[in-house]
Amino acid sequence: MTAQYQELNISIWARRTTYEFFRYFEDPFFNITANVDVTSLRRFCKQHGLSYSLAALFGSQNALNGIPEFRMRILNERIVEYQTVEATQTILNDDETFSFCYYENRPDIFEFDKTGRAAREKYLKRKTFDVESNRIDLIYYSVIPWVSFTSFKHASRANNRQTVPRIVFGKVFADGESEKMPISVEVHHALVDGIHVGRYFERYQHFVDSLGE
Repeated sequence: MTAQYQELNISIWARRTTYEFFRYFEDPFFNITANVDVTSLRRFCKQHGLSYSLAALFGSQNALNGIPEFRMRILNERIVEYQTVEATQTILNDDETFSFCYYENRPDIFEFDKTGRAAREKYLKRKTFDVESNRIDLIYYSVIPWVSFTSFKHASRANNRQTVPRIVFGKVFADGESEKMPISVEVHHALVDGIHVGRYFERYQHFVDSLGE
């Protein structure tokens, strides 16, 4: 698959000063963790026999693909914006190790559930970390379903040019009559600001709430 992108003209980009300020930081990444009310999403999955984990992933991809900054990457010292970005995610193997799975975007939650289940079975057999490793038009996801964490820190190489956002889903927990899930979002500050992460959480919550209408 050849990903489609366009190069940004940095000279007229509104965030040029911010980009140049953060681009060479040793640690240019920042992380925000917040809870999303997933009550309607959990109910929708039970009603329709959908995988909650896949539905949560679909909702996230739906949210961030609508935000240009989450589709921007540094490529050969240029800033490019991909038309769409897809997902790789950790999956738990039978021996309690983990590996990666690649999920292609689909236009609706039902088709994503179908193709996502097939992808998971395929990559469970492969048990590999080498999944679409030549691509950066991705979002890196992890799942920590055992802990309702309040913060998260990734293991990482000393590479301040890594501009693929990393998102982690935590354990769903009860909050009164609601169910909530912590989500950690880590991004490169040269490309993404707090306002953009805030929009991601707003869009995710809007997607979930729309399922209860």
